This record gives sequence, structure tokens and C-alpha cells, in this order.
Amino acid sequence: MHMMFKSLAIFACGAAFAVPRAARADDPPSDYSYSWYDSRLPTGYGISTTLGGGITGFTDKSMRDTMANSIGGLWDLRVTLGSHTPLALDIGYVGTAAKINALTRTKWGTLVGSTAEAALRWNILPHYAWNPYVFAGIGYQRYDVTGATFNMSDTGLNPSDNLIEFPMGGGFAFRDMHGLVVDLRGTFRADTGYNLVPTSIGSNNYVPTHSWEASAAVGYEF
Repeated sequence: MHMMFKSLAIFACGAAFAVPRAARADDPPSDYSYSWYDSRLPTGYGISTTLGGGITGFTDKSMRDTMANSIGGLWDLRVTLGSHTPLALDIGYVGTAAKINALTRTKWGTLVGSTAEAALRWNILPHYAWNPYVFAGIGYQRYDVTGATFNMSDTGLNPSDNLIEFPMGGGFAFRDMHGLVVDLRGTFRADTGYNLVPTSIGSNNYVPTHSWEASAAVGYEF
């Protein structure tokens, strides 16, 4: 009998400790936690979709000299897998548009860029309302010259260009835990294989098309 009461007492103590542990497993992580699970979200890790716009420009002076303005416009659509985990995957589309004069100053065209990219993102405060982050990745970029009022063969400008690009940068994402996401980011894109604008008419050397971006976006996460 004594052994039976002792066994029941041990079982009761174990059950008393087990209940709080089960309850704590569903508690939200602290703001500064690096947990890979967030019980406040239906997915447990966060999926966000944002749509936004901003400004962009080229980092090389020679490329800027071929443009009507040093700044162009951009629009983007981005999906983040793991918005509340330490590491996340960003998948995005970026479109750009700016006027180009192709080594002339009297005739113009529109340089339209289309980019599809993926980046690995480190969420520095994955469970805090304000989350700073940094990222780096790889993507495909295409430029097309449209509506040109000049003869491209006279300037050496190619009508299109296909490149591999490497986006890298950082930003801040605000999440209010009701689904709203506000995202601010800055990006540098390094290009490879550029052959759009020659360094001079008739030259076989081409101007680098590395670029920068400053953008803002809003969206929803769950």
C-alpha cells in the first residue's frame, strides 16, 4: 500500500509538471528569440506577400551618362517564405523603366528591365514587430530598349540584353501581427555578361550595368 501511494504521488507530480510544459509549447516566442516556430501565425513560420515600388539607378558613371536621368522607376512583387524564422527565402520580380539616349543627346528610347530573383535572407529579429534583415541571392535580368527614335545600328546599342545578376542588401520589415507588412529595403545588383551599351560607338567593350534600388512595399503575412 505504501508503495502504491508513493507511485501515485510520483505520477501526480509528473503530471503537474507536464501540463505547464505543454502550455508553454504554444506560447509565442519572445521578441528576441531565434525560435523556428511562431504560434501567433497560422503557418507557424510566416509567409508574406508584398507589392511596392521605388527608385533605381546605375552605379557606373558611363552608364548614367547614357540615361536621360540618373534615376528611374521600379515596381516589385515579392514572396517571403519564413518571415518569422531566422533564415528565410525571398522570391521576387522587379520591373524598371528609364529613358536612354544611347550616346546621343537628341533622340531617346525607354530602357525596360525585368528581373526574377531569389535570395537567402537573415531575419535579425524574426519575432519582433520591427525586423531588420540582410540578404544575398541570384537572379535573371533582361533589358529591352523600346520606343527608340534613333537607329540602334548607328550607336552600337543592342536592342536587348540577358544577364545573371546577384542581389544583396538589407532592409526593415514591420509586422503588426494582424497580417499587415510594411517593408523598406535597399539593394545593390551586380551584373555579369553585360553587352547592352558600348563604351564608344563601334567599340566591342560594354558599359557595366550594375544597379542600386531603394524601395517600399506593403503586403500581408500569415
